[in-house]
Amino acid sequence: MSQAQVAPIPMIAKEDKAAKRDSLPMRKNATAAEHSESSRGGLSKMPKASVTPRNVLKDLAVLISDEHYKHSLGIVRHLGRRGARVSIVAASKESLACKSKYCEEVLLASGTTAEALTEATLDAANRRRFDVVIPVSYAMTKVLGRRRSELPAHTRLELAESETIEMAADKTRMTKLAERIGVAVPKTFCLEEVRGRTEKMAFPVVIKPGKELPGRPPVHYARDAEELEKILAEKTEANGTSGDGLIVQEFIPGEGYGFFATYQNGECKRVFMHKRVREYPASGGVSTCAESFYDAELELCGRKMLDALCWHGVAMVEFRRDSRDGKFKLMEVNPKFWGSLDLALAAGADFPGDLCRMAAGGDLRFTSEYKRGLRFHWPLSGHGELFHLWTRPASCVAMIVDFLNPRVKSNVWLSDVRPNLEELRGLAAQLSRAGRG
Repeated sequence: MSQAQVAPIPMIAKEDKAAKRDSLPMRKNATAAEHSESSRGGLSKMPKASVTPRNVLKDLAVLISDEHYKHSLGIVRHLGRRGARVSIVAASKESLACKSKYCEEVLLASGTTAEALTEATLDAANRRRFDVVIPVSYAMTKVLGRRRSELPAHTRLELAESETIEMAADKTRMTKLAERIGVAVPKTFCLEEVRGRTEKMAFPVVIKPGKELPGRPPVHYARDAEELEKILAEKTEANGTSGDGLIVQEFIPGEGYGFFATYQNGECKRVFMHKRVREYPASGGVSTCAESFYDAELELCGRKMLDALCWHGVAMVEFRRDSRDGKFKLMEVNPKFWGSLDLALAAGADFPGDLCRMAAGGDLRFTSEYKRGLRFHWPLSGHGELFHLWTRPASCVAMIVDFLNPRVKSNVWLSDVRPNLEELRGLAAQLSRAGRG
């Protein structure tokens, strides 16, 4: 189906009140500026207002994408519990976040691609009344950022400019920016710089895509020149190209840390930090268990990066603390919501609420308040604790201790258990496929 021939979106209502949306009057705090052409994007100047989570989130109509991510589920639960009317654009109503009791309705797209989901999002926003659209994946963030002018004037999209989003997702450009502004980085090389000089390089090194890509492209590690040459040859043969787009970085020994922030028109309004406890894969990847903490140097490094980008909306800046010199070394900028968002929400850092308050015209105040030392893990999630255990069986005792400790939080909610049952079903399917293989 062409983009010019978009079929009406089937709607699966989960509560009768979902049908009332079309007849709702304009929000009391809506202004004429919200209905102007310039108010569609995240960088337009909005009237200042004194707003609170209570008077903004109640009955706010929110449209969320990427229903299969665990952090999409976290956003749905968080906003739904606070009174927002949350809908999801999805390829299937059986997906993870759609199972939550806080999902009011599911709007089905014609396919699973970012383009199909974007068409469904734009169609829904133009036929129904949504106050804010919140994309979760990078693919949806990038496409909606480019097409924000197609949203109706009353629907907000709190994102940076599309060119800034795409620049932030480019690891090579972020490495160069960090060097200019005094943020430490690993030694980084493009393939042209590597070819012919592998014997002179220091090992181990990491081989990864230079830009954000859909899914989870594998990251490779090379312990010596021979292994590096083999990996590069395999990547070149598999892609049918010269391997351009890959970068080779110095491996940074140490632990992973994250800096997270909300920015409003270039000004930092909220900060949060965590350190990784366990990851998948165990050698370095996504958090399967993390703990909130604070470090002034980490905040300085993270804010330098996002200040330089004149950021708007939410973002993560990922670092590793080099065990050799104690410095935070930049890994990447994540110009969207991140997989460990549940930890921030449990610690009191209300990032989704920030976007809603900005969408309602609020001028956010800076805060660095959140609970320090809170540990959170994802026992059943895809790429969660069980996946970590697969790559590092020695963590079994530590995982059991955390699972039994009531002070360690998780995304398993007995009060909203259907998504977690869906996670179990997904794990069983993966194990079955592995067994057949």
